[in-house]
Amino acid sequence: MLTAIVFLLILTTAVVVHELAHYWNAKSVGLPVRSFSVGMGPVIWRKKWKETEWRISALPIGGYVDIPGMAPKQDEMGNLQHPEEGFATKNVWQKLWVLVGGVLANYILAILLLSLVITLDSSYRELTSSVVTEVSGAKVAGVVFGKTAEDVGVQNGDIILSINGVEGPEPQQVTDAIRNTNGSLDFVFDRGGERVELSVPWPPEGVSERPLFGVQLAPLNVTLPPKVNYFQALAEVSRFSIGIIPEALRGFVSGIGSAFKGEQNTNVAGPIGIVTAVNQATKVGIVPIIALAALINFSLGIFNLLPIPGLDGGRMLLSVIIALRGKPFKPGQEEFIHFIGFISVLGLMLLITFNEVAGLFR
Repeated sequence: MLTAIVFLLILTTAVVVHELAHYWNAKSVGLPVRSFSVGMGPVIWRKKWKETEWRISALPIGGYVDIPGMAPKQDEMGNLQHPEEGFATKNVWQKLWVLVGGVLANYILAILLLSLVITLDSSYRELTSSVVTEVSGAKVAGVVFGKTAEDVGVQNGDIILSINGVEGPEPQQVTDAIRNTNGSLDFVFDRGGERVELSVPWPPEGVSERPLFGVQLAPLNVTLPPKVNYFQALAEVSRFSIGIIPEALRGFVSGIGSAFKGEQNTNVAGPIGIVTAVNQATKVGIVPIIALAALINFSLGIFNLLPIPGLDGGRMLLSVIIALRGKPFKPGQEEFIHFIGFISVLGLMLLITFNEVAGLFR
């Protein structure tokens, strides 16, 4: 239940901020807004205020603003005609300003949230700067029941002094040794001040696949990056947010390619991947939840900027093309292009979700 609440809260916040930006940008260039909806589908609540009908709709999966002049109208014979009001009367720069509002809003919200995260927990500065969390040593933080580690006598709290001759290993070095060793794992532990040596045949004889050794590892010592105040974090994240755009675009392209190959990709997540991430974050605390909200807003902002019909970026591209042509498309043609784009994006999301479900079974 908590996972569902947090997921809907993150998604609804991102949608409301996105659509409010479209609303404010439209009003700033003199455009009326007929309706503003949080959610899609049947309207379950509505209220008229400042010439706009504010709505809450039944399906909490998005939202919209209804601006006159963005769709063709019908004449008395039922034929589509170009709109002659609202959005259609604005120049290309005003149209772009209205369309880019949602992208900018999600991006700015992501910067504000990630700055808060860094202020609360300086270990997250690894994401946005060259400073790193320094770790040294490794200890056993848990032993998995029924696995080799329990069978050979590894105990929770054991400090790993060496493994296969590597002195004072870090958790990753221990993991690499367990993953790559063929022969034996030679441990030296500090167990409450007592030196304990242990040699374990690895992988065990008679197994076809390398099993789990069965230990949970933690660093012995952790040195976090220096703390910063919120304004310092804001400057750091702002610089980071510019450099992340090309990497994020490459990630989207890579993820889309993997989806068509039937592969899972860590660069792109569907509903199952996002809900899984939310579930993991809620088990840790508020800071990971805020960090995840920042990541989702970054992703929404950049994804909506892609020049795909149906997305804000696609609408911006067609607005520029119309301005360069000096005339609009035929009535209904632009809307058909956006419809095809929307169906394509929906199909892509279904494909990603299918791959995630298949991954669960694998």
